[in-house]
Amino acid sequence: MRKKWSVMVMAWMLVISMFSFQHVAQAEEAVKVTLSNSITRIVAEKLAGADVSITVRDRHSGEMIYDYNGQTTIKPASNMKLLTTAAALNVLGKDYRFNTSLYTTGKLSNGVLKGDVYLKGQGDPTLSIEDLQRFAEELKAKGIQKIDGRIVGDDKWFDNDLLTPGIWVGDESYYYAAPISALTTSPNTDYDSGTIIVEAIGSAVAESPSIKVTPQIGDLQIVNEAQTVEAGETNTITIERLYQTNKIVISGNLPIDKTKKEWVTVQHPTTHTMTMFQAVLTEAGIEFTKDKVFQAATPKSAQLVAMKQSMPLEQLLIPYMKLSNNGIADILVKTMGKVKNQHGSTKGGLKVLEEYGNSINLNMADWHFKDGSGMSHENSVSSFLVSELLFKVQDEDWFTTYLNSLPVAANADRMVGGTLRTRLKDPLTAGKVFAKTGSLTGVSTLSGYLEASSGQSYIFSVLVQNKSGASTVIDEIVKVMAEEL
Repeated sequence: MRKKWSVMVMAWMLVISMFSFQHVAQAEEAVKVTLSNSITRIVAEKLAGADVSITVRDRHSGEMIYDYNGQTTIKPASNMKLLTTAAALNVLGKDYRFNTSLYTTGKLSNGVLKGDVYLKGQGDPTLSIEDLQRFAEELKAKGIQKIDGRIVGDDKWFDNDLLTPGIWVGDESYYYAAPISALTTSPNTDYDSGTIIVEAIGSAVAESPSIKVTPQIGDLQIVNEAQTVEAGETNTITIERLYQTNKIVISGNLPIDKTKKEWVTVQHPTTHTMTMFQAVLTEAGIEFTKDKVFQAATPKSAQLVAMKQSMPLEQLLIPYMKLSNNGIADILVKTMGKVKNQHGSTKGGLKVLEEYGNSINLNMADWHFKDGSGMSHENSVSSFLVSELLFKVQDEDWFTTYLNSLPVAANADRMVGGTLRTRLKDPLTAGKVFAKTGSLTGVSTLSGYLEASSGQSYIFSVLVQNKSGASTVIDEIVKVMAEEL
């Protein structure tokens, strides 16, 4: 009798568990249907005519929760940096540092160096004028008062291609399309390498605005054609470098109570850096006999005077990813090519990206890219593939570093919230979305990790093209995900 009773209890427990499982499955399916209906409605009402690809996965299992044209390929814009950063952490490591070295050749006698000074770069995007000043002090400390020889920039670590494929002519003047060389400087700690900051300040009415340049003008020329006008008049001032020249033209009207600041690209980072270095040497009281800036490889016999190392890659990822720094992305690509295959080129680095993707079993045949920053309009990938990447990198030992580099929704701290600091402010999403933004003309993208209202975590990717101003719609879609999952 006791045995029969035990069997009956077990049978009832089995029936109850099956009913519970069926109930949970039905509830989960209902959530998916509700989410699908909500997102489909938003897309139909607000993204009509656009190309849209959306995917949501369970963060822990990778299970597909929802997709809307998940396999449709879209221009990823800066979501391309998600792959570039993963590959860089894998190939270079989070402790990788960029080196810039100062060398001399020849002999020193009575304060005169009868030989050359070499500045050898390896792509450090954090190199600053303060570093150049420290190099000058190192030369003085060795007793060098005059250089009777050449001042040489060695940028042979990378190839000679300054721009990645697909940079539009109209973008070339601006920081997000800066040229890349192995010997470059940045004007501040945003590390927009290959740029200077030009600021026009209203002066006397009918006079040209005053101009402030940070850190130095270097080999560039300023042509100030602008005029200061009365307060309240229309601000029409522009600050642009003329295409393929070193001439920066400032034109238009600037109200007397206004200023205009622009990050302007240099024509050639190496020559600009070396021209600044010459100015720094002069300020330090070091004379030199040759005004020309030379470029050549550093001889093996050269003597090391000083070396500057950048912060570790783990720290550099913060300004790079939070602010979506294209220059750092392009530098990382060339650096990976150099370190892995001894070919410091965009092509060589992109091969490394492909190799990394294959190593974690991504379908790289369906990833199409011409750069690592996302600037090229020839790049394309689906939300399915982006979300797959975000799922698989969670198994990497550097994943915490990767996750910490992503912008955090609605966090006002610029180096935490980054490009999401003014977005997704609703309590459902604020501080709960960790994602990479992307933007090109007619393109808006957002991919990352989401803590939903249920307490569960998800991976999402929303890619939109052929639609202007889609970022607010993307935010609405992500809010729906947070609310309904």
